[in-house]
Amino acid sequence: MKYGRPIVQSNQISSLRRVILVADDKQSSRDLLHAILDDKYVVVEASDGEEALLMAFESIPHLVILDIHMPKRDGFGVVTELRKEPALQNVPIMALTASASLDEKDKIMNSGFDACFVKPIGPAKLREAVAALLQKKSLIT
Repeated sequence: MKYGRPIVQSNQISSLRRVILVADDKQSSRDLLHAILDDKYVVVEASDGEEALLMAFESIPHLVILDIHMPKRDGFGVVTELRKEPALQNVPIMALTASASLDEKDKIMNSGFDACFVKPIGPAKLREAVAALLQKKSLIT
């Protein structure tokens, strides 16, 4: 695999756990999100926007968590491309960013994201947000 970790292991696919794509350029952020969510979900990771798009198109995740400020393509560019893809149009997308002014939060929510949270986010709040977004998707489809 070009990026280190395989997209999704065959034993994970058969486990019926939902797949969450986490895209953040900081390894420590990806590790933290992975540790918080890995007990209930299959977590795949991307370290930049281009890798996030590749992994999203290959694995069709149930939820995408994007950092806004990433190399190669920022979160705005990624969400725009994901929303163009019919298979991904209804996938919930959460922005998770280190800094978000009121204007930036408005821009985020008007750009195709379903939720926006500022880092750091506590484990309980993250789990609650993920569950709510996944529930919303199941009500849509």
